[in-house]
Amino acid sequence: MRPPTALALSLSLALAGCASTVDGTLARGPDGGATDVLPGLNPDGLDPFRPVEAGVIVADAGVRDAGEFTFGDAAVFDQRYATLYVGTNSGGNEETTYVSATFRYVPYPDDPRCELRSAGSWDVSVCSSAGAAPVDPHPRTFPNAGEISLTGGLTDVALRPQPMGQYPPYFVEGTEFPGPRSVRVRAPGTREVPAFDLSFVVPPTVVVTSPTASELVIDRARDLVVEWVPNNAREVWVVLTTSESTSEGTRSYRAAVLSFGDAGRAVLPARALGALPVTARAALTVMPFNITTATIGTWPLTATVVGQGRRYVAALR
Repeated sequence: MRPPTALALSLSLALAGCASTVDGTLARGPDGGATDVLPGLNPDGLDPFRPVEAGVIVADAGVRDAGEFTFGDAAVFDQRYATLYVGTNSGGNEETTYVSATFRYVPYPDDPRCELRSAGSWDVSVCSSAGAAPVDPHPRTFPNAGEISLTGGLTDVALRPQPMGQYPPYFVEGTEFPGPRSVRVRAPGTREVPAFDLSFVVPPTVVVTSPTASELVIDRARDLVVEWVPNNAREVWVVLTTSESTSEGTRSYRAAVLSFGDAGRAVLPARALGALPVTARAALTVMPFNITTATIGTWPLTATVVGQGRRYVAALR
């Protein structure tokens, strides 16, 4: 069974007249301030309370409630989440290292230029370059934990927040986190995000046994079977990507199937492949993932740590 993922939510926000803020203080003005959290459901699509908050909700109508009995957004409308990505980047023909971190009070909206179809363990996405990207509703500035340091790789890596709080990603050629190995991730913390000291495991390299050729011709009318030596990676993704030029711009395609490291096998079905166009320029990637959840204070963190895999040049017929 494919592990559950957070639902993508489309936020419809009426800002006028809404006056709850992240710290429950009304006196500082309506939503739209630097620390406001916009109302909505949690990213998991369930009720707006997280279990970790059950012991910290305080409603005492005291001074901080500033004249009106209310819950602060931090307890009632909390959508905060953190993400961390460490390891090999799957794009392009050469192996690269990519590290990124994000702390947000509200999710980034879905891109209306993309369509997603999924069933079972596979999905297909089709995205167009035509049209404008969605506007990010997140209040400025962004929360951060200070400089994030990563040790345990071939070189030490540091992510430093920009003045608006966002972390620029770290991106270099080559593989700086070959697996298996443990990576330690630390930050001193700020008033928004507490200090943390966590360790994550890079999965071992996926050794693919089929297909064996480095250049493939894939029949879209037949299931694509990929096999590897079973390992202890939490997940293994098999991803087929391509793009084409249209009168409106570029349309990109991505068909992916999820399996587990110890399964040693994944099947990308013909019904998924049929959504991709006939082309002589496609890429097939097999990558191992360890996906871990943790908490930093009241911040839920999803850490994605990616090992080395295999890439193929492919033609689709």
